[in-house]
Amino acid sequence: MRIKHTLAPALLIALFAVMLVQLPLSIAARAAEMEWFDPIIDVRRMILDYYVQQPNVDEMQQAMIDGLLESLDDPYTVYIPYEEIDTFNKDLRGEYVGIGAEVNIVDDYLSIVTPMDGSPALAAGVMAGDLVLEIEGESTYRKSVTDCVDLLQGKPGTDVMILVRRLDGTEREITITRGHIVTHTIKGLRRRGEDWDFCVDEDLGISYVRVTQFNANTVDDLETTLTQLQQEGMNGLVLDLRDNPGGALPAAVGMSNLFLSAGAIVTVKPREGEDRTFYADEEGTLPEFPMIVIVNERSASASEIVAGALQDNHRAKVLGTRSFGKGSVQEVHQLPYERGTLKFTTAHYYLPSGRNINRNSDSAVWGVDPDPGYVIPITDEDYIEQFMAHREFDIIRNGNGETIEEELPCADLQWIDENLKDKQLSDAVEALHTRMQGDRWPEFSDEDPALVALGQELNRALDRRLNLLETLDHLNQRILELNDLTLDAGREPFLPTDIDLTDGTIKIYDQHGNYVGAFLIEGGDVEMALNSIVISPIDEEVNE
Repeated sequence: MRIKHTLAPALLIALFAVMLVQLPLSIAARAAEMEWFDPIIDVRRMILDYYVQQPNVDEMQQAMIDGLLESLDDPYTVYIPYEEIDTFNKDLRGEYVGIGAEVNIVDDYLSIVTPMDGSPALAAGVMAGDLVLEIEGESTYRKSVTDCVDLLQGKPGTDVMILVRRLDGTEREITITRGHIVTHTIKGLRRRGEDWDFCVDEDLGISYVRVTQFNANTVDDLETTLTQLQQEGMNGLVLDLRDNPGGALPAAVGMSNLFLSAGAIVTVKPREGEDRTFYADEEGTLPEFPMIVIVNERSASASEIVAGALQDNHRAKVLGTRSFGKGSVQEVHQLPYERGTLKFTTAHYYLPSGRNINRNSDSAVWGVDPDPGYVIPITDEDYIEQFMAHREFDIIRNGNGETIEEELPCADLQWIDENLKDKQLSDAVEALHTRMQGDRWPEFSDEDPALVALGQELNRALDRRLNLLETLDHLNQRILELNDLTLDAGREPFLPTDIDLTDGTIKIYDQHGNYVGAFLIEGGDVEMALNSIVISPIDEEVNE
């Protein structure tokens, strides 16, 4: 006891000395941090004191935050104001309180695309195609979807009354009791009443499952669906991740783990600190069966992790086109005192092969590429056609929750081609059909995924440029018309006086908007050069 007594003063002196050293360093660091805000505070004070009009301090604060985030040049780092947190959390969790219906605006009114399965809307008799004229006596005419949804949502157990106009023109008041809605992200090929039909080849046992996004319920829902399908004789699977924007990392790891018994799934690499690799484990893995994953340029984030993990571990073929390239990890942190939430990028994803799937403006490699022979590009027009076709078969047609067409025959390639117009799905089913009959995996193309992806973007950019050129041509024509009207009114036409027409470049484009070449004017007048050009009608011979 006496030894401890004699050492205590010395220990206290040492600790006090350390504090004396660290305290000035901490104060200096804090002061340097606060100095960064000095010019901002000064500008804010000057504006508040002397600006000609009373400024909106809330807008100034929001602009400050927006400016900080824009400097990062990262579209995935965002600030969520406090009043929008409920909506953000709803999307993150996939749960909310409401009536349970997919909605849109049609003819300036809210329209029911389809009631959701198991929803209060379905139980109350809401039907696909209903126009919602009023919500609690308030017209939906020219209201935004967001404003209408706000009126429909509320506390669980409360009622909301809507006035709908049916497709036959009749109107009906419907009272719906709000409830907890869980967004189901697992879909099949077509509706069988309120249920889904997943069958695309009954003889071989090929099933089709579409995952629309990743939320807290996705993995459990998918496991339940696949377990049921296996009990019904599933021997092969088409997993459709097209147009899936992704979601949380745990959901991507969990879904990959359903199909993988071992191997790396994804590696997360932060700016500083150690890398973290997620591995599959054997527990809970589904039995192995032939499998194809379909992706497109709108498959992002968690979709890319799943597709890349299954491809790199040789568990599935990937078919379609190169994926989006969203390989960044976002964390969500709440600001103190209910000042909002910040979602910001903290790391990048890497596939088991070591490929960084994140795309930057100068990236040559990004995302997940289809396997060789499985690059199946489609035009934008074909994509729209197949999207709308799939949409028609997502709709619950009746309004009382009773199933219809219980004895639907299993779909086949002919049905897919005729009804869905979906070449990528047809090729996926055909590939599984060939492989499951004992043959090797077939190949459908020799396209290069990078060239296809870049070519599609280039064509869209050219189309946008052509549209802009056509708009510019219309504006120029209107300017000439207005100048003629000005002359007819006895006034001089408007001519810009602040443009320097000495020296310059005359660029030439063909009738399709393609760049042909340019004339460089040096030491001369551009206007005179333009006036010297002789334009002849197309049907007349031009003599030099």
